[in-house]
Amino acid sequence: MTKLKSNIYIVLLLILALMSFNSQEYNVEGLTITFKKISEDYIRPDAPNGPMGSRPIEPTEGMKFVKLKLTLKNQGEKDCTFDFNDVYLSTQQDSLYRFLTFQSYFTGTKTKIKPNKELDRIILFEFPDTATPKELFIEDKRYSVKLDK
Repeated sequence: MTKLKSNIYIVLLLILALMSFNSQEYNVEGLTITFKKISEDYIRPDAPNGPMGSRPIEPTEGMKFVKLKLTLKNQGEKDCTFDFNDVYLSTQQDSLYRFLTFQSYFTGTKTKIKPNKELDRIILFEFPDTATPKELFIEDKRYSVKLDK
């Protein structure tokens, strides 16, 4: 009977360990965003390619790259954590466009901001040519896209 108990105990520990690896608790309470610059004519340079330097990466036909330069500040009391892979930009008609992950200055998309700290980021989206950015979605929060003067 003790062997059965120890096997059950091991299985329960394995299940608990697997659940802790898969569950990431995100928190954006207290997160504020200041938009420093909004560019809608941005062409992203490619990685250097031989002696000729780099060549630009262009958006898909009918699309443009929208570049947002912003400051994220945690004014809360707990760490602010989220994943840029789950950040979206909306149009006036509420269509959503995902953050582009090919940005070389992002070594990882998971982000943590300590309380009363801030960080600057430049983020890109591929967005319809005729649309205007409306809101930035991070977790369950919406941030109106407008330049803060």
